[in-house]
Amino acid sequence: MWTVVILAGIATFSMRFVFIALFGKVAIPSVLERALRYVAPSVLAAITVPAVIAPGATLDPWNAFLPAAVIGGLAAWRTRSIGAAILFGLPALWLIRWAESAWGA
Repeated sequence: MWTVVILAGIATFSMRFVFIALFGKVAIPSVLERALRYVAPSVLAAITVPAVIAPGATLDPWNAFLPAAVIGGLAAWRTRSIGAAILFGLPALWLIRWAESAWGA
């Protein structure tokens, strides 16, 4: 089992290191370089959108995550700051969940 773990670690490190080592030495086409700027936001969206829209793998349009995500998104859009999204979105989620539990929604 340790052999598999060590080989998987070496393979993962090698795949990442090759791209990092070659990035400064190989000219990347400008079209590809522009496209790569969208990889991180698209991966983040692919991870978070299903969790916001269907928490627990059930589609519920009245879940607390949707309005909190909208509030956090508006804060991020307005201030261009991820910190603002967290500072507004997370307390909004807490307040919405508290209101649901307090009023039996």
